Amino acid sequence: MAQPYSVLWVEDPETGYRARLHYTRDHPLRSWMTGVAFAAPPPTPIALGLRGTDEEGWVLGDLWLTPITVMSRRLHTALVEAGVDNLAVYPATLRDPLTETVHTDFVAFNLIGKRPRADPGGALLFRLAEAVNVIWIHDSVRRAVEGAGIDTLTFIDPEDFAG
Repeated sequence: MAQPYSVLWVEDPETGYRARLHYTRDHPLRSWMTGVAFAAPPPTPIALGLRGTDEEGWVLGDLWLTPITVMSRRLHTALVEAGVDNLAVYPATLRDPLTETVHTDFVAFNLIGKRPRADPGGALLFRLAEAVNVIWIHDSVRRAVEGAGIDTLTFIDPEDFAG
């Protein structure tokens, strides 16, 4: 029987490039990648700069995994409606330095929880305990995201993921 999970990943679109983010840490020990809840919330909104907007065909995505985890509000809504309940979210602004445009329909997020590959325990969205930079998504949530019309994400079979 196939594993009911995929690795959630992000790649540049077939044409153009996804804008990159610039993030200045608010605290030297804050990590958005460990799956551990923050002792104190970060100051909000979290201000992020966009990089790459001077390139031909750049686009905003629905998800960034580095240097900080950020998602669109529409992706957050789809995840919550699918039953994901382990996200701590914080308002974020993405500022384009070339046009001075500020995008406010994004949230920075801390995905709380790590699970071992051998026993995900039915979790819907989690960091892999063996490699916290890897996020697993349950197929029911993947289908809900796709059903919401979000097509900017990549879902990889865990057996095929080498990241």
